[in-house]
Amino acid sequence: MYRIRSMQTFRWGGILLLGVFVPMVAAAAPAITPDSGPIGIAVTITGEGFGKFVSAKQNVVLFGKAPSLVEQWDDSRIVVRVPRKAATGPVVVKSGKKTKTVGTFTVEVPTVREVSPKEAAPGATVQIIGRNFGPSMGMKDPLMPFGVSEVQFHGVAAEVVQWRDTRIEVKVPSNATTGPLVVRVASMAPLPDGSCCAPVQYSTTTPVTFTVVAPITLEPTEGPLGSPVVISGIGFGQRKAGEDAVLFNGIPAPILQWTNTQIRVMFPLNGTSGPVTLQRGNESRVVGEFRLTPHRVIGFNPDTAPVGTLVTISGENFGVFYEGGPNQVLFGGVPGRIFQWTDRVIDVWVPISAKSGPLLVRRGAGTAKPDGACCAERGFAAAEAGVFTLAVPKVSSISPETAEIGSLITITGSGFGEFIKSDERTQDNLSRQGHLHQLTQFTENIARTAVLFPANKEFVKASHVAGYVESWTDTEIKVRVPQVAVPGTVLITRGSWDMLPDGTCCKDKEWIQIKGSNFTPTGLDKITSDYLKNIPNLGSEQ
Repeated sequence: MYRIRSMQTFRWGGILLLGVFVPMVAAAAPAITPDSGPIGIAVTITGEGFGKFVSAKQNVVLFGKAPSLVEQWDDSRIVVRVPRKAATGPVVVKSGKKTKTVGTFTVEVPTVREVSPKEAAPGATVQIIGRNFGPSMGMKDPLMPFGVSEVQFHGVAAEVVQWRDTRIEVKVPSNATTGPLVVRVASMAPLPDGSCCAPVQYSTTTPVTFTVVAPITLEPTEGPLGSPVVISGIGFGQRKAGEDAVLFNGIPAPILQWTNTQIRVMFPLNGTSGPVTLQRGNESRVVGEFRLTPHRVIGFNPDTAPVGTLVTISGENFGVFYEGGPNQVLFGGVPGRIFQWTDRVIDVWVPISAKSGPLLVRRGAGTAKPDGACCAERGFAAAEAGVFTLAVPKVSSISPETAEIGSLITITGSGFGEFIKSDERTQDNLSRQGHLHQLTQFTENIARTAVLFPANKEFVKASHVAGYVESWTDTEIKVRVPQVAVPGTVLITRGSWDMLPDGTCCKDKEWIQIKGSNFTPTGLDKITSDYLKNIPNLGSEQ
């Protein structure tokens, strides 16, 4: 109760008096906020005359007949938790011997209206729409056994991403299985003596069936046209031609491989960025997103070179190289042999039939046949790098034109390119077979660049023999005269390959030969005489 004072006038014995009139006004009615909700939520009661908090036995708030857990008690404000056994009806505040009904509370049951999606793989985020889940899931306190609400997938608690009274987001547990999905709202009730806290109990929603599907991975998730994409999982079964497919934003992809655990496809010729869908008969499932990233050339070096040169192209989104595409680098329309292909760098040999003209980096792709196989149609996405100029080696001079065997001579000119050789350190058979006096058969990768001298056929079974190269630049070569050289024309050679007509590697290696001037070695007579002197001693018995 409280008073409102006002000034009043009245007469007493003919005298006008000024007085104070004090009317009595009823106190404001108690209020409960909120007045409805699930168990476990905090409820605030406001009013007057609640008194001081003495003990959990003396100060009690009842929801029906169920005592609640008191979190705060002041003369005008009380905060409590709705207990597990609360019933819809009056809420009573007891303070010592005083009892006061402060209002009514409606106990709401948590209800799930929608689960989206209704099936997902472990780790996926699932949204649950409904009501009366409570404003939060609560928080574990190591000192106080407060209840924490949860979502269970067939008995397995899920990681909560977001919790609101009408919407919950959770992640499907890694060990979840197909079965009932339920939301469990935790209680916070007192012990019989009113202290904290009784063992946690739950108000549980009606179960909703949720299907846990096998996890499927997509790798890579971005790349250029024609990229090979691998879908990994379990239970793909044996592919049914014309029924099973992989779609990139609705476009069927050529299927390169299909096993029970792995599907390998090619990003289709007319594909676009968007969802990747695995279709098995009448069933379909989105397994990820793929972003198309067109390839781009930044530059290449050298831009002028003879055949057999290794050209380095830099750029981005070149993707992964595989011949099924196929991927190509064209020199004036002639494809070169790929040495290395990475997402940002391509190394390619200038082919034997290369021409001056545009240098193009092409990624090949195809469209799926009606049965899903490759390919009903083939095509390319091309990125132009610039103009490549094919250099033709030319010899200007050989100096000196006459020199002793084993001496160093200099060849000048232009367009010699870079020196290409195989590193003997990577071919340990050369040393081992040599010590065993065995012949070594060199592969086509040996000596792609060489300076050839006419040879003495009495000593070697060849018309020419290579000299030992000391240095090699685009304009100058220094080489030692081999011991079996004879007078004649010196040749400079460069070797390379052409691709086969179907775009695969490769035709036999071929060489271009550039004639230099005549060269005359000296000192051959002495070498011959020394050799002949040793012949009688060869194979003699001691």
